[in-house]
Amino acid sequence: MKNKLYLFLLSPILFSVIGCGGDSSPKPVDVVIISGQSNGVGCTWCNQIEGCPSLGSEKYNEYFNGYSDVQIAYDCWTKDWPASGITFYSQNTSRNNNFVPVKLGQGNGTHSFGPEIGIAEELHEEYGNRLFLIKFACGGSNLKDDWMKKEDSPMYNKFIDYVKLQIEHLKKKGYIPTIKALCWMQGEGDSYYGYYQTYRANTRKFVTDLRTDLREYCGDREFAFIDAGINNNGARWQYWKQVNDAKMAFAEESDNNFYIDTIGAGMHTNQEPVGNVDADHYDSESEVLLGHLFAQTFKQFLSDK
Repeated sequence: MKNKLYLFLLSPILFSVIGCGGDSSPKPVDVVIISGQSNGVGCTWCNQIEGCPSLGSEKYNEYFNGYSDVQIAYDCWTKDWPASGITFYSQNTSRNNNFVPVKLGQGNGTHSFGPEIGIAEELHEEYGNRLFLIKFACGGSNLKDDWMKKEDSPMYNKFIDYVKLQIEHLKKKGYIPTIKALCWMQGEGDSYYGYYQTYRANTRKFVTDLRTDLREYCGDREFAFIDAGINNNGARWQYWKQVNDAKMAFAEESDNNFYIDTIGAGMHTNQEPVGNVDADHYDSESEVLLGHLFAQTFKQFLSDK
């Protein structure tokens, strides 16, 4: 496997003409997309950070105050299976239809966070005011049923529409945005019989369709696809190894495909919340690390100053 591991007052009218770059010239910026299911949405509890030995109160305060120089637009969903047997998709209260600074509370709810925290922490000093994140993810979703491109796709069409909307928002702000990478944290929903067998082929079609439908926003090369492995909780994800094997195999198909070995990185789900462990979702230390690993992988694709 390959290791591809920022004493004069201007009138409002003059300011609007000058724009974000200090003159009338549009400013090039990089865009990175975050997507997947619940660990991509972010179901890690913010209040666990202070008690985490490797993070603590200082990091909690830093994350709570946020990173004004890395902004995010985010739309989070949850797939539900009620007793009626009719599957439906609910839009979470944690969403923002424009760009705001990355901070805690942009995950599954205002109580949780996702990989955006680690990405912003890792890159804000070097790429501040030049990097924008777009997150669109759905907890409980699987690739086969929910994310594949088709006329009635529950997630794909919403995903494409949201990304394009946010790109247009950046253009109206006076930027020239270019999509550089997509960070994909998903696969638990496909770690079952009848799903894992087609995960590699489905990933290939999914990424090909995304690269085609978003091509006009990608500059002179296709975006990098950064695929994170799922955890090895065999009691919950029976075919986790087969899903991760499919991810690794797909990463080998192109120099623009990458796989993050989350298990090898020591990421864990067995410690938090303290006293009521949620074994499905990454603990605070690991969710921050996920963002770091994403950032370290796609950093090579970001524009030079």
